[in-house]
Amino acid sequence: MKVLLTGGIGFIGNHTHSKLLTREYKVLLFKGDVRKMGDWEKNLEKEVDIVIHLAAVRAKTKKDFEVNVKGIENLFIAAQRSNKLPKKVILASSQAVYMGCKKPFKEDTKPKPTTTYGRSKLKAEKMAQKWSEKLKIPLIILRYSTVLGPGVRKKSGMSGPLAVWTRAGFTGESIRVLQDGKQTRDYIHVEDVVAANLLAVKKLPKGIYNVGGGKEIKLIDFAKWVKDATGKKSEILIVGGKASPSDPRHLFSDTLKLESFGWRAEKTAKEAVCEFIKKQKK
Repeated sequence: MKVLLTGGIGFIGNHTHSKLLTREYKVLLFKGDVRKMGDWEKNLEKEVDIVIHLAAVRAKTKKDFEVNVKGIENLFIAAQRSNKLPKKVILASSQAVYMGCKKPFKEDTKPKPTTTYGRSKLKAEKMAQKWSEKLKIPLIILRYSTVLGPGVRKKSGMSGPLAVWTRAGFTGESIRVLQDGKQTRDYIHVEDVVAANLLAVKKLPKGIYNVGGGKEIKLIDFAKWVKDATGKKSEILIVGGKASPSDPRHLFSDTLKLESFGWRAEKTAKEAVCEFIKKQKK
């Protein structure tokens, strides 16, 4: 089976690529710019069976729409023009589409994004759904919660504090926690996200699925894990402040739908933190 992977050199994409290579799949990494129709047409010339579309940005500007929405639209238009339709499309979306909603978030919860990124991801979902129906291509949308693990980058939006706090921990600077530290997130290990991606490739039926860690983690506890793993030299500083549209009080996604197909979050958020820090020490 031939799989075309966009965003293959990113955090989640790199882990997904590595795992796919251990299976029976032939993996093609997207070459070019997802915003360019010609690049999509060239990549689809090889008649792929499945497209995993992970490429995205969180620039907090109109670029979010240019990449996140235009990219998925170009996939379907290029497939239609070339008459080389994949058998399935897997679209990486985000818990950010729920940010204005009350937890727990379920797949049938009416989305209420409160950020530019969240609005771009919801628009990308709707664009993909429209084209999926038109071209009769099964579409799977995976709404990831905040993803942690080896390879997290400082600029990776909500996962970024792990990289920032780790640097502070190693240098003995204060680990700065916004609000009162009691706000919660359902962090998920990148390996469990990859497992969801592979399950989507193998057997998930079309639809929307939440992919979260299943446990509500307080940010103060997250900060303590970082402090302990980096040598316990840093002070945890509660900065204060109020919840905001881009930093809500609580985020938690219900994953029962995905679990009904045999998926489970096998690794903990603490393991993700410790593995990231261990790799940074090398």
